Amino acid sequence: MKNRIRTANRLNVSITKKVIELQEQGYDCDFLLLANGSLHCMQTNLSYPLSTVAIKQREHGYDFFSHSYKNVHTIETGNGERGVLLTEKVF
Repeated sequence: MKNRIRTANRLNVSITKKVIELQEQGYDCDFLLLANGSLHCMQTNLSYPLSTVAIKQREHGYDFFSHSYKNVHTIETGNGERGVLLTEKVF
């Protein structure tokens, strides 16, 4: 059991570290994927269709808190906003 907890912490930490690293690089917005297929920036309250943004996958790992695989993506919009999207989908 102790080994499983240690593994869980290590994988969760890798996702968290990647998000912090990206924030330090200027990806300071948090994006949500909406049901209508657009991305919503939590900081500016603006939404963007997926076809208008650049999306790159940066990290993939298992999240033991949600019991699912998570993907960390960077988002860059046409107006200069840059941020992070955490999702179970790969784009």
